[in-house]
Amino acid sequence: MGLFTSFKKSRLENKFKKKEWVIIQPIPFAQFEQLIIDHVDSGWEIEDDYERLAENTSNWQCELRKGTSILTCIWTANHQGIVYGPERVLTGLSEKLKVSTSKTITTPWF
Repeated sequence: MGLFTSFKKSRLENKFKKKEWVIIQPIPFAQFEQLIIDHVDSGWEIEDDYERLAENTSNWQCELRKGTSILTCIWTANHQGIVYGPERVLTGLSEKLKVSTSKTITTPWF
């Protein structure tokens, strides 16, 4: 891992601690796409300009917002789906997906 990647990873993990965030990674494409759809259907709004997501898309990112909660959703063809945000929101999602949450980034996507 390069110096810039290490620095960025460290800064983001410090933000996780400060804001009580966690990360879920990796998420297979079908589950990742479905979680975006489910959140939008339950009232979450996509903050960024929406581009169609496809499994072969090299990089894709959006923020989902509901009230004061923001989830950052990232897809990369190499690292699959990644979601990070408030622990209180992602704990239920991780149980549904049967993927654990973490306060550390196992595979940097940046």
